[in-house]
Amino acid sequence: MRTKEYVLLLGAERHLRERAFSGAKQATDLPIWAATKDAVRNLNRTFDNMISADPRDPESLLATIRAHAAQGWHPRVIVPFDDWTVASANPVNRVLGLSGLDAATVTNTRDKWSMKQALLAAGVQTPRSHLVQSDQELLEAVEAIGLPVVIKPYDFGGSVGVVLAATREEAVAGFAESRAVVAQYGSSYNISGDKYLVEQFVDSDDEVSVEVLCGVDRAQALTVTEKYLSRPPWFAEVAHLVPSHRAGDRVLTDLAERACTALGIDRGIAHVEIKFAADGTAWVIEAAARPAGDAVMDQIEKAYSLNPYRLHVGSYLGFDLLDVARKAVPTKSSAIAYLQASSGQIEDIFDEKPLPPEVRSINISAKRGDFSQVTKNNLTLGEGFVELEWDELFSEKTMLPVTVAKQLADQIFVTSDAAGE
Repeated sequence: MRTKEYVLLLGAERHLRERAFSGAKQATDLPIWAATKDAVRNLNRTFDNMISADPRDPESLLATIRAHAAQGWHPRVIVPFDDWTVASANPVNRVLGLSGLDAATVTNTRDKWSMKQALLAAGVQTPRSHLVQSDQELLEAVEAIGLPVVIKPYDFGGSVGVVLAATREEAVAGFAESRAVVAQYGSSYNISGDKYLVEQFVDSDDEVSVEVLCGVDRAQALTVTEKYLSRPPWFAEVAHLVPSHRAGDRVLTDLAERACTALGIDRGIAHVEIKFAADGTAWVIEAAARPAGDAVMDQIEKAYSLNPYRLHVGSYLGFDLLDVARKAVPTKSSAIAYLQASSGQIEDIFDEKPLPPEVRSINISAKRGDFSQVTKNNLTLGEGFVELEWDELFSEKTMLPVTVAKQLADQIFVTSDAAGE
């Protein structure tokens, strides 16, 4: 039987990662496949083929891949696109003898406690933290670190379950809240959620992510993304702008590159989150061995006229594309921001009014009768989103993404609390 090869993308079938297929097609002429639990009921026609397998479950993936191997189809490589498929792709690649991330790298990027230890060992500045499992250990960690502290699940992602506490009482309440989030969503994301990090708080709203293309013992920053967060005590990401005015800061990008090397990320695009203290000191908060979510990759493509998924998939295929990342130059600014209605029941939606000229797309996911509430985590963000574009590069931080999103949300949504105004 003639052997036929394909590239299997895990997590790329999800909403706001649609451009992954186009980028993969630019990286290779092989067929591009994806996985979903039930490909018959959840067929994504973008891909050349969809297989019925849980992309977060190695055993499910292996069973389905082997079934297709009996028909002559074999994966050239399996490429993860989110935190959970980073963990599932690794054992599958290893069992099948394919290239992929080292097991220690997966641990270092999925287990935030291991991540902190690896960063500190390499001299990469990151907030002090303690690993806890009980209220007593929590209070001991608070005493050792000093208030305020950040509490987060050690193996979740996307700012989910992350809470700020300024007092011992808030720490206990925040710990309970974080555990409740894990209890609600943990099984859906195949996380243990049995341990939590208590972390030194870097008191600043100034935060970026650096998108880094990784290679063996070296890395190259592609761009810096400006991040906009919800107000404390939560840290939901409500908007992203590419490129940040800090994109040319070589000290910043060098820090992100060193973080990736310290964690052993030797392929693909990594996502490094960095906060700046009041004195300007940069602290690495976290790093993930996968591309940014929230359509940040789409904003990079618009700003740089370069599909970053091409770099991610190409790197997994063994191509050295670091020079492509190094030479990338932005020509405009692009942003995505979530639409947040005022708290209350949504009574009406006006979605046909004229839009500002910077709007490139708008998506409204809410419907009449839905309830809007203050954003607490990235799994329940807003009532839709808007993508924005400006034909300029900002020389300082701009609040335009959140300002325009707020104006649009106020224009579009009428909630019960605002109906009588």
